[in-house]
Amino acid sequence: MEEEELLGIIAQMPRETDHWDFKREWYKKDDKGSMLADIINFVNTSHHDDCCIIIGVDEENQEVVGVEDNDYMLNRQQLQDYLRKMPFAQNWYPETDVERFTIKGHKVDVITIFNSDDVPIFLTKEVKRKGTPLKPGVIYARSSDSNSPSDRSVSDEQMERLWKKRFRLDVSVYDRYKYLLKYPKEWTKIISNDGIENFIYTKDPNFVIKSGELREDKNLHYDSFAMSEPNIQINWFQIELYYGQTVIYNNFDVPLDDGSYEIVVPMVGHIYLGREREPRSYTYYLEDDFPYLLTQFINSFNDKPHWRVNWENVEEDVVIFQNESEHEYYEELFKEMYVDENRDKLSPSKSELEVVKSKIKASGWRKIDGDLDKLASRLMKEHKVVQAIKKLQEEKTYDSRR
Repeated sequence: MEEEELLGIIAQMPRETDHWDFKREWYKKDDKGSMLADIINFVNTSHHDDCCIIIGVDEENQEVVGVEDNDYMLNRQQLQDYLRKMPFAQNWYPETDVERFTIKGHKVDVITIFNSDDVPIFLTKEVKRKGTPLKPGVIYARSSDSNSPSDRSVSDEQMERLWKKRFRLDVSVYDRYKYLLKYPKEWTKIISNDGIENFIYTKDPNFVIKSGELREDKNLHYDSFAMSEPNIQINWFQIELYYGQTVIYNNFDVPLDDGSYEIVVPMVGHIYLGREREPRSYTYYLEDDFPYLLTQFINSFNDKPHWRVNWENVEEDVVIFQNESEHEYYEELFKEMYVDENRDKLSPSKSELEVVKSKIKASGWRKIDGDLDKLASRLMKEHKVVQAIKKLQEEKTYDSRR
């Protein structure tokens, strides 16, 4: 959590919601069951956001009191260790974090309960706490500013919302598609009479992935995302994601290593350094977006096990980010690193260009494919940006909890 966000929540005291709760002090050592109840209730929310418990504030008097005098504080590891010991069904336990902030001269602790779609969660054994113990098999859930009663499960309506969340029935068709692509075993591969691959989601045939024929009109037959391949000449095949009769996403599928594996064309990033008129381009994947998910999905049907070894070539030529937040983080670092004195490091040397030119020629280059020098320069410049960002990823770890 960022401090600015925390201040915005504290400013809303005494208002509590299904996103946050205020506590004057840490839970007593003999009443950790109440903390467990709060965490379970926040996990079992129907929204898709993180939740938090803010400790060290008095919501009734609307003031920050701090946790300086508290005796039973837990850090992140201690809290996770405690949750692991709890009798959760399926041995699944919530992911949490504990952070400390200094607000108005006081120390304020924040327990973040990270969003999970694996709801509803419940206990398999009774857990004691002050008052009514937590019961096994009971579904507790947060609604508005209140936890559910400790002696019974939530209403049928709220339970329905939780199950919709679990199966992504409450999100857009785009987000549901991304979720379903992670489970290729629930899809069936069908080869048409003309050899075209199609995939149908067996539980809902409205979800269909169709591969197209070779796109002869795609005149760009060399790209930097195939630089590490023995043969860097590429062919483009249309791929479309349908829901019913509607195409909701399309891209191009590119066979590599003589067809032993395939990748869906990565995204292209553009970074401006200082007052440069032309941006620095490079290719990248987001692990939570269609090009990456489709690439993993298609190759899961591959009967050639060495495709995962060949995937290392892709990792040399394409930056892989967890999500858009990480993408933006490293692009900003790149700008800081190369805007001035380090910019020359992004320029390919003559020897590097000669190697690329030789590889292009060996892959079947013809004059109609364009100017060889310009082509080699473009590929190598993009490759240099990829390598520079990958180096930053090694040197400066991205914190996914940012």
